[in-house]
Amino acid sequence: MAIALTALLLVETLLQIAWVARYYSRGIILFNERIAASPAMQAKLSPLGLERDLPPGRWASLAFHALPDGSTAFRESLAPSFGLRYFPVMRGRIVLNARRHEVRVIGLCSWFVAILSLLLLPLAAMFPMTTPILLMLPLFLASYLIQKRRYTAIVEVLRMQLKAEYPRQIHS
Repeated sequence: MAIALTALLLVETLLQIAWVARYYSRGIILFNERIAASPAMQAKLSPLGLERDLPPGRWASLAFHALPDGSTAFRESLAPSFGLRYFPVMRGRIVLNARRHEVRVIGLCSWFVAILSLLLLPLAAMFPMTTPILLMLPLFLASYLIQKRRYTAIVEVLRMQLKAEYPRQIHS
């Protein structure tokens, strides 16, 4: 089982590094924010500019990448940094939907976190010596709360971009 979990972690890391579009498009949604925005407003957004627009914090930076379908994927930067780190439990995607007049920021659960979380309780029940491994669950929860706050910051920056662009559209 340890080999399978290690293999899953490696595969997931490779999918993140390669920015595989299907990996960023499918999964269990843990974070989902919608921002109302007309197609004209969406045209003014700069999701790839979020790397510079996000306020610097104590955590390592986020990395953004344009996907072939026009959405923008994001994840924790894998570059070495001196910022604080946490275990990433989500990967994200920004989707501009002109038909529904909205921008969505979606956070999808990590495969490794989902599978390990499902295996921890039965493992601890079958082998009482492994009970300390249940401490991973509060670690995952703390990481989720940190990432949720960071994803909310992305939503706020996108809202500010929309507000900053909106007056220019009225007066143009």
